Amino acid sequence: MYCPRCSTDLVVVEYDEIELDWCPSCEGLWFDRGEMELAVTRMGPAGLGLTFERPAQTSEQPLRCPLCHVRMNKRLLGNPGPVQGEPRPIIADMCPECGGIWLDRGELEQVLSPNGGTGTTSPVAAHLRTAFSDLPATQGMPIAPSEHEFRVISK
Repeated sequence: MYCPRCSTDLVVVEYDEIELDWCPSCEGLWFDRGEMELAVTRMGPAGLGLTFERPAQTSEQPLRCPLCHVRMNKRLLGNPGPVQGEPRPIIADMCPECGGIWLDRGELEQVLSPNGGTGTTSPVAAHLRTAFSDLPATQGMPIAPSEHEFRVISK
């Protein structure tokens, strides 16, 4: 499977029994249907309610789904209201056919960070950044020791 942003081969990684597809070039992440919600439930703060709403306007060009190759829709992911202390929404790419979600580098951190990705990095996002920065050098080995481990499945 190829990255919808830069066409690099995606690397399949496992996190807490969830398989994700990661781009070693642009560091984007592909979540198959349901994986985003499952990952956030396991990694993120309890009760983080993810919502998907169509953004009013965006200058971002639509990407093609790495599975279906159809044009993906731009959606706001996160809390739609500017509430202090809650993650700010990001523009994610969501496939209308398979329900997969593409996040560019840093967008997962923005969704999971209690201050919207500004200032202090959330522990989850810090763990992801550390783990993903080591992926190419540690193929097949557990990465970043913790209660949750990342492991490269295929390249």
